[in-house]
Amino acid sequence: MRWLILVLCGAAICTVLDHLHATHGVLYYVHPVVWAQAWWVPLLFAGASLAAVAGATPIRRLFGGGTAPAPTVREVAGDGIAFIVAYAFTSFAPADAPNVTLALLAAWWLARVVRGRATWLIAYSLVMAVAGSGFEALWSSLGFFYYRHPDIAGVPRWLPGIYLHVALVAGPLERVLRGADE
Repeated sequence: MRWLILVLCGAAICTVLDHLHATHGVLYYVHPVVWAQAWWVPLLFAGASLAAVAGATPIRRLFGGGTAPAPTVREVAGDGIAFIVAYAFTSFAPADAPNVTLALLAAWWLARVVRGRATWLIAYSLVMAVAGSGFEALWSSLGFFYYRHPDIAGVPRWLPGIYLHVALVAGPLERVLRGADE
C-alpha cells in the first residue's frame, strides 16, 4: 500500500511540476491533451517515481548504507519540499542563463549533502543525474516532447541538477519503504 501511495503521489506532484515547465516555455509536447501535457505524462511520472525510489536499493547495498536508521517523516518531507523547489525553480529560471541555473542547483545540492549525507546517497545522486538526464534525452529524441532550449542531446545542461535533488528524496523514501517491507 505504501508503494502505491508513492506512485500516486509521485505522479501527481511531478505532473504538476511538469505543467509548470510546459506553461513557462521550458518544454512542449507535440500532442498536448490536458493541461498543456500529453495524456501519458502522469503514467510516466508514476513509473519514474517507482524506478527512482526502488533504484536506490542496489546503490545503498553496494555502499553499505543499510545500517543507518530510516529517516523521519519530517526529514523526508523536508527532502520532498527541497526537490519541489528545485524543480519549480527551473520553470522560472532565465533560459539564457543555463550555467547559472545548473550552478545554483548544484550548489544547493552540495549544501544539502555536506550536512552529513551518507556516501551511498551522494553516489546515488550522481547515478540519478546521469540516468535521469539520459532517459529524458532518449524520450525527447523519440519525439515524445522537446525542450525549447536544449544544450546537450536534446536536453538543457541544467537538467542533471534536478536529478541530484531527485536522489535526495528518493533515497530516504527507499529507506522508509524498504524498512517497512523488511
